Amino acid sequence: METKETTNIKIKNCTIFVTVANGEFVELHKNNEYINYNENQIADMFKLEPLHYGTELEGANLTHTFNTYNWNAPFTFCGSYSGEVYDETPSIVNIHLGGDARGNYSKPYVCNDMEAIMLQSSFAEFELSNGEIITIDSENSEAYFDLILDAYYINFDEFLTVEEYEELKEKNNN
Repeated sequence: METKETTNIKIKNCTIFVTVANGEFVELHKNNEYINYNENQIADMFKLEPLHYGTELEGANLTHTFNTYNWNAPFTFCGSYSGEVYDETPSIVNIHLGGDARGNYSKPYVCNDMEAIMLQSSFAEFELSNGEIITIDSENSEAYFDLILDAYYINFDEFLTVEEYEELKEKNNN
């Protein structure tokens, strides 16, 4: 059995962040645990307003539908929009509340920032035992990180292999 050369460095913390409205970041996952946000928290993060009156959609040309489940976005929404992500036309969205993505959606919300919903980006931040902070962007909208180690399950008791440490340093955004 081949043993891999290790460093004397461990991962102390690993947090995965996702962009939401106004370019802000929220934690999606921290130290092997997903953060479970409720409907109101998600609505606040994406600056969604409950749809109370149809008149809020005056002038909206909602010709396109979507479900972010189809591209494994960290936060899942379905809805209708004008087809232009940067258009200021209001859109209608429902927040997926867990379970089967074909159902279990919230009441409708008005969304004025489709960019936040459609272009969710993410990054992982690794705090190492030697004091280094390593930040790695996800190269897709799925919050998936192409690494030897799994950012969603870290064994905090094990030392990094030389290969894992070198890869983290190579992909570091700092």
